Amino acid sequence: MNIAVVIATTLLSLLLVPAAQAALEPRYVAEAEKDAPGAEDLKLSRRYQGSFILGQTVKEFDELVLVAGPAVGKSYANDKKFTKLITAQGKVTRTVYLSPVNRSSLEVFQNYKNELAGKGFAVDYECAKEACGESFAVLKYRWDNKAAHPIGPKYPQIREHLIKAVFDQVLDLRYALMKKSGPEGDTYVALYAGVNTGGGHGSFSDVVRDRVSILVEAVEPKGMETRMETVPAQKITDDLTAQGRAVFYGIFFDFDKADIKPESAPQLAEMAKAMKANPGLKVFIVGHTDNQGKLDYNLGLSQRRAEAVAKTLATQHGIPAARMTAKGAGPLAPLASNRDEAGRAKNRRVEMVEQ
Repeated sequence: MNIAVVIATTLLSLLLVPAAQAALEPRYVAEAEKDAPGAEDLKLSRRYQGSFILGQTVKEFDELVLVAGPAVGKSYANDKKFTKLITAQGKVTRTVYLSPVNRSSLEVFQNYKNELAGKGFAVDYECAKEACGESFAVLKYRWDNKAAHPIGPKYPQIREHLIKAVFDQVLDLRYALMKKSGPEGDTYVALYAGVNTGGGHGSFSDVVRDRVSILVEAVEPKGMETRMETVPAQKITDDLTAQGRAVFYGIFFDFDKADIKPESAPQLAEMAKAMKANPGLKVFIVGHTDNQGKLDYNLGLSQRRAEAVAKTLATQHGIPAARMTAKGAGPLAPLASNRDEAGRAKNRRVEMVEQ
């Protein structure tokens, strides 16, 4: 090859590097390099130096499904899954950090892991790269899985797009589930890190390229505040007369089960009292869920819960079973949007509907 051509080609390649860097959209970079509105570091762990909080959600009481084993199955397969999951309840904080350029996934990940170990946390499960399973990244955080994205209220659209893009394509992924036991219960922190290598989000993917993202998910033990009022018998009657139904939030079930908790007793007693005061009344007992999970499963769960309420009213309160028909509506009749926990909580309910 002509020496002049070689020199020209070399110069051109050197010129293209800064040109590519300059092509980053300044607005996107500015948004990525400042903390999300209202976000702050966990008291459990400081951040890696030079990192920014891209997104964060905080629920004072919620439940979070945490990965506790490798993934199996191909990324494109319908039967891919994690081999072990655990569900923890308490204060749930999910934070995704964007680290400085040119840092390794191992370095960033190990800093967070060491920080937690210094505060008494021990590894419950850990994996890296291929050992996590081929489909781990797809199952853990996908751009089209809204539930995975820690998007807070009133985030600008640019930030939302960056949060979707941040784990679109990653290398050197690392994961650890860490646990600390105490008198108030177990605290869990899950760490998921990887080097962004681009993705299908155009300029947003370019901004996060070559930067380590780390998702820090914490569940701290905290009791649920019981805020739901017991609906008295007279109001039940009034609601049935005025709108054909009465809505109850004071009936509590074990997670993912149809077992009625003892604290539901006051509401069940008022329901029975209303039925006895109106001996000709026949009702549907209808169970409702939010939209989290598969439709068929939620329909079945809501049916079992409705049946449990009707059975309790019959066996413990003497209401004739013939006056009640149990039905499960699952997520099909929401009272609010399922896009946030406040709406989902409103949708998880039991209703008494006049036949």
